[in-house]
Amino acid sequence: MYKPKFTISLHMSKLIDEIASLRERIINAPIQIAWKPALQKEMTIRNAMGSSAIEGYVLSISEVKALASKERIEKQLNLTERAVFNYLSALRYINKNADKKNVTDTDICKLHGIIGEGAVEHGSAGVYRNIQNYVVNGLGDKIYTPPSPNVVPDLMKEFTKWINEESSLYLPVISSGIIHYHFVEIHPFVDGNGRVARALGTWELLRRKFDTLHIFAIDDIIYEHKKNYYFALNLVQKEKGDLTRWLEFYLEIVAESLDLAWKRIVSLPKTDKLERLTLTPKQEKLLTILRDSGSLSAKEIAFILKVTVQGVHFLIKPLIEAKIVKRQGGRKTGKFNLEK
Repeated sequence: MYKPKFTISLHMSKLIDEIASLRERIINAPIQIAWKPALQKEMTIRNAMGSSAIEGYVLSISEVKALASKERIEKQLNLTERAVFNYLSALRYINKNADKKNVTDTDICKLHGIIGEGAVEHGSAGVYRNIQNYVVNGLGDKIYTPPSPNVVPDLMKEFTKWINEESSLYLPVISSGIIHYHFVEIHPFVDGNGRVARALGTWELLRRKFDTLHIFAIDDIIYEHKKNYYFALNLVQKEKGDLTRWLEFYLEIVAESLDLAWKRIVSLPKTDKLERLTLTPKQEKLLTILRDSGSLSAKEIAFILKVTVQGVHFLIKPLIEAKIVKRQGGRKTGKFNLEK
């Protein structure tokens, strides 16, 4: 049986306490029913954006939102669009299976099949590799050689056995990080391993009832710290399989994700107009400053957000249409505040 090696450092202990506190606040927040679909949709969009962008498949939030609006796409998608669309489908899959008690290697192949259909450049989607693969850096240099393809099926059976029998001995945020790393270590597919690893990490948090509201995203935060992400993964090999530094990084990501989720919750006004609105980071910040400062002019908002006045009007228009923000006065001299 696989035995992860790590120690609970002082930094990890502090992060675990911080995560527990943030999670408690989120769970006990008086979130209106109308908020949940908007927050859940936003989580899905941000996870798909982040995990795909890590692999170089970068789309804007509006482009991902358009792909997320349909479960089937009839037009021909390019590789980047297909990768993001597939990841959206994978997130729907794990959400539907959030209560699944045991995970099998068939489930993992299914997940890779969803993620990889038309979006892996090497190998077949949903099939374990039968060739030796390598992990390379940005210069094309080999930095890690995964196990031989001959042992992959047995390693994956051991991997799923650990998930089903041993993961519950650890806190969900710890087991999620272990699963994420160990899957990358096995690298069972020719291509698409990173996306599957991140999806499995999220699935573990859902299965273990950690993210009961499904309203926070990890992958977009990992993308923001992409360089440190790869550094932390590679550090495990240098430290002879010790996961401590990797888990510290992973817990930092979870804590940052929860903190952002909490800030979104407290910044959103009590309204029933959010079901179809996905907020950009600047719109989130705009709502926060209006909540904290009261009425502000377009010039004042532009100065705080570091955008043009025209940019402010662009950001604020959908918020006015959704009756979240209102304007008092004319277009040039008026001020904006939150709807009561």
